[in-house]
Amino acid sequence: MKAVVYDRYGSADQLRVEEIDQPAPGPGEVLVRVVACAVNSWDWHLLTGTCFERLIFGTFRPRHRVLGSEISGTVEAVGVDVDEFQIGDDVYGDLSTSGWGGFAEYAVGQPASILHKPPEISFEHAAALPQTGSLAMRCLRQRWPLRPQDRVLLNGAGGAAGTLALQVAKHFGAHVTCVDRGSKRELLESLGADEVIDYQREDYSRRGEQYDLLIDVANHRGFSDLRRALAPDGVYVMTGGPPLQIVRFGLLLPLANRLDQRSYVIQTFQLNREDLTWLTDRIAAGDISPAIDRTYSLQDVPDALRYFDTGEVKGRLVIQH
Repeated sequence: MKAVVYDRYGSADQLRVEEIDQPAPGPGEVLVRVVACAVNSWDWHLLTGTCFERLIFGTFRPRHRVLGSEISGTVEAVGVDVDEFQIGDDVYGDLSTSGWGGFAEYAVGQPASILHKPPEISFEHAAALPQTGSLAMRCLRQRWPLRPQDRVLLNGAGGAAGTLALQVAKHFGAHVTCVDRGSKRELLESLGADEVIDYQREDYSRRGEQYDLLIDVANHRGFSDLRRALAPDGVYVMTGGPPLQIVRFGLLLPLANRLDQRSYVIQTFQLNREDLTWLTDRIAAGDISPAIDRTYSLQDVPDALRYFDTGEVKGRLVIQH
């Protein structure tokens, strides 16, 4: 089968299309013929090999040769002890627990991380959901259910999780302020943003506004800045940022929560089937639509990763097989 592979850390120049052996599902596994695979930040970090990724996924060379974790496609084969799926089922899911492999014609996944794809949803939209959909919902659930009077700020709103969180928050009538590059203003306003702040021109923490829920995909702030931007009973959720900032924030978080009535949370990805089912129902009904910036073919995965690195991506990039 065709797959995009790499053997050493570096830039997108390390990626190449090769013929490799098609994987076979083991006991409790599902083989999926991949139709679409979304690009996410994990792919970039695993490609470039930051210190954190090297500690977990191979110090000197990558342990997984094929990137890509958020997929959609059709079940090609099932291993023993798999009862939930049958050959021919349309599915979507996450491969990060089974070794990645989405930038290929076939990939093996675990049933616990795979769901049936509703026929009303395209393969491209389904591939955009597993990780970022779960993450967006988990962040919003820190203050769930949202109320129409709630004020929500999304820092890094123009990316994969932010564009979904924006639409879910607006679905419940919240007032949503989005922070990102000015080039993403048009997209964010089209998705329902009440306000859009260009972080290159204005500091959201010094506007005199306070928010009930602040979701931060690109954490560069200290606690004093966050306290100014949060309502007295507000919740701050960090779900991304520089690794050293995440470590620093994590070390100070227990003390901050003890001394302040505001809540500070670090939110990591965990696939949630209930949340994804809720999201797919809303997408099937036309209430929410994953934002797809560009689609690429399998052979153009290097170009997709180069574009991802510019920071200009509006929503998702999807690889169509």
